Formats: sequence, C-alpha cells, structure tokens
Amino acid sequence: MEPKIGLMMDLPEGKIPGFYAQIVKALAGKVELFDRDKEMLIVSNEEQQLAALDVMSHFNIETNLMQLRLLPDDAELTDLFSDYGFTSRAEHNYLYDKLVVQFRFTADSPQAEVDQAALQIEEHLLAQYQAQDRTVYIVDRQLEELMQGIAKAYRCRIEMLP
Repeated sequence: MEPKIGLMMDLPEGKIPGFYAQIVKALAGKVELFDRDKEMLIVSNEEQQLAALDVMSHFNIETNLMQLRLLPDDAELTDLFSDYGFTSRAEHNYLYDKLVVQFRFTADSPQAEVDQAALQIEEHLLAQYQAQDRTVYIVDRQLEELMQGIAKAYRCRIEMLP
C-alpha cells in the first residue's frame, strides 16, 4: 500500500459555493493534488502537504492531517472496509493508516495450513491484495496479536508489513 497524506479541511459554515472554488483554484497553481474527496485533499508527499497548508493558511481554513494508505486498484474489499477507509471521487480506495495493519504469511509456511488460517482470518479482514505472488491481508490494528495467534495455531508464521 502506498502512503498518502490526507488534509481534511474544516470549511466555515455559510460560505458561498464560490469560496470552495477559490480554494481549488489557488491550490491548482501551487499543489499537485493526487486526489480529493469532499472536503479532503490528498497529496503524495510532505512537500505537497506544506504547499497545501500554505494555501489553507491564506484562506484561514483549519486543516487536520491524516496518514492514509492507498490500496492497489485490484484489492478486494470486504464489508468492513468502510469503517476503516473510503473510496474517493476518483474511485481510489484508502485506509486510515493508524487503524490498520498489513501482513502476509511467510514463504516457508505450509500452503495447506495457510489456506486454513486464511479462512479463520477472513471474518476479520478489511481488504486483501496480491503483491509479489503472495496475498497481503489487512485487518484492524488491534487484532495484530490475534492474527499472530491464528497463524501459530495453524503452524504458520506471518510477517507484518510497514
């Protein structure tokens, strides 16, 4: 999953719709937006974050920063996904970094046991995707110890990914 930075704008109540358009126009000349969704701007790095914050400061807009993870386009999402992330207007899927962990089974884990463990993990799964011919699983950060326990019960090992 690719790291991204979300800037949630706290737009003042009662401002005319043209106010938002002014902000977007000001951003266009200074910031390379990767994506946006409603009142959230999404940028790819700290340099773009600082440029966006400069524009927000000019318009006196309070902004909250969020670390996001962009899922690959082919990621499979579960029904739990929407509690931990969102789909942008450009149809990119993001997870809130502080809420999730990602892991995969180690290459030396027996495939038959991995298949059984994966069935147990399925009920907690937020999303999964393929990377380097292996499945990467994403779950609630608070379930990391449980995932380790499931893997151990099936004589497998997992490796947590950054």
